[in-house]
Amino acid sequence: MKSILKIGFVFITLAIFFPGPAVSAETGSGASSEDAAKAFQLSLWQPVQLFKPEASIQGFRLNLLYGMNRNVGGLDIGLGNKVTENLEGFQFGLLNFVDGNQAGWQNGIVNSVKGQSAGIQTGLYNAVDELKGVQIGLLNNVEKQAKAFQLGLINHAGKISGLQIGLLYNSADSLTGIQIGLLNFTWAREPVRFFPFVNANF
Repeated sequence: MKSILKIGFVFITLAIFFPGPAVSAETGSGASSEDAAKAFQLSLWQPVQLFKPEASIQGFRLNLLYGMNRNVGGLDIGLGNKVTENLEGFQFGLLNFVDGNQAGWQNGIVNSVKGQSAGIQTGLYNAVDELKGVQIGLLNNVEKQAKAFQLGLINHAGKISGLQIGLLYNSADSLTGIQIGLLNFTWAREPVRFFPFVNANF
């Protein structure tokens, strides 16, 4: 537990003093102090939070029940975490939602990124539009292109380059790599779209 707190403190410090481009874009010469990213956010249930949802947070956000902000960089913790644009950093909660792009680590029961993800998702259900990284969960889904490793009970990807390991089911529209699981499907490959146990295409 102490090591986790130490790691979190280090990343919070880095996020405050070395802001990433996605979040700090608002803080240029033309941005007002009101629009500048905030170092700390505390939310009970949006809109009951310190700063309005349109504000960006660069540092640490704590959502006791549910919080929503524009961009978040650093450490994001809560039961329900919502980012309407981009996330750079670590997001831990029961329900995690990012409407834009994500770089870092999402961990929760449900993790969802509507844009591109560069990093790792761990949870019961992981979903992303495009992925460069890792998904570990019961249900993993990449809508479009993935350069990734998926490990779960059921895995699906649109066009994947990498490795799928699914206890029950692996599915891909197009595969460059290996599928390992009970049922393996590559839908765009003809005439053989199904192989049990191990499926490979290069």
